[in-house]
Amino acid sequence: MLMKTLLMSVLILNGLPHALAQATASVEVFEIRDVLNPTGVASPKPDRPRLFKRFRKQEPEAGGRAVHVKVHLPKTSELLPLILISHGAGGNWDTHYAQAQDLASQGYAVFCVEHPGSNTERMKSSIRRFQNLKRMIYDSTEVLGRPKDVSFLIDRASEWSQNHPKLRGRLDLTRIGVLGHSFGAFTVLALAGARPALEWIEPRVAPGTGLGPDLRDERIRCGIALSPQAPGEPFFLKESYASLKTPVLGISGTEDKQQNGEPPLARLEAFKLWPVLQGRHAMVWITPAAHLDFTDSTGGEKHGRESENRTDVQKVVRAAMTQFFSHCLKKNGSTAPLSSESLQPFVGGKVSRVEVHLK
Repeated sequence: MLMKTLLMSVLILNGLPHALAQATASVEVFEIRDVLNPTGVASPKPDRPRLFKRFRKQEPEAGGRAVHVKVHLPKTSELLPLILISHGAGGNWDTHYAQAQDLASQGYAVFCVEHPGSNTERMKSSIRRFQNLKRMIYDSTEVLGRPKDVSFLIDRASEWSQNHPKLRGRLDLTRIGVLGHSFGAFTVLALAGARPALEWIEPRVAPGTGLGPDLRDERIRCGIALSPQAPGEPFFLKESYASLKTPVLGISGTEDKQQNGEPPLARLEAFKLWPVLQGRHAMVWITPAAHLDFTDSTGGEKHGRESENRTDVQKVVRAAMTQFFSHCLKKNGSTAPLSSESLQPFVGGKVSRVEVHLK
């Protein structure tokens, strides 16, 4: 079965542009805008005067928090596992467009979530974009709200599988996975059980220090965290990872610097803090791979920044995604765990080495 999975990955990944064209032909894409979570806290409107205030108190507004979703749906009649994708700070629902297309072409329904308080619109709301990005990742409403966005959309997916004209009878909600990059990786880890730190976020959340709430969603079978964070400002403490109960695949690399100034190796060292889960947690370490190599907006309407090693890094990343999600979510998927050997066929070009660590 592992050889079957590898063969499928080779066929998909030998030429990424050709594979994307094939995926696009077999996948329908549509939008579901303004999905209102009535209990959520609305993100601040991007008006310039308020952005110059470091933080402002946010309260639930009429209608709640509006979340947007771009759906990638295979043109088949099969019952599909569901994968939800969470973008990084300043991203949008197209930040992982090519990866969503790839996953959908393999038989997954993919929901690309756009988080209203940390999207591209919010980042570009003033000329001080670095400050806008920093504000997002320290915003307690966004830090604690992002995992709730995903859980809320799983609730809605249950409704849509009953009454949405394109999703009715299509979703198998016993098989759910999540994927995210950077701030999205934090979102994945929180949904898998890692508890956020309260030390640095504003407005303050009681008790103000230590570990924040348990945001784990038990409906999620597994997650993939691209650029998972090491402990330190602003997301996690060393104790945060002890409650990581859902299987997670972390993917990072030798050039993947952290926002808080920690070196890339800190991400790999942090994997030692994850609890042992009988080999079901994994970390893929790529030489070399930088932060933006893990996103790919190719084919989307909104395009992210270019990245020098992306094409070669993405071959490894997509192979790892295929193998991990197949093992966790496919009824007839791979029964073999991810390994350095299983990813070796995808090493080449600017990528010189890949390691897989299991816990």
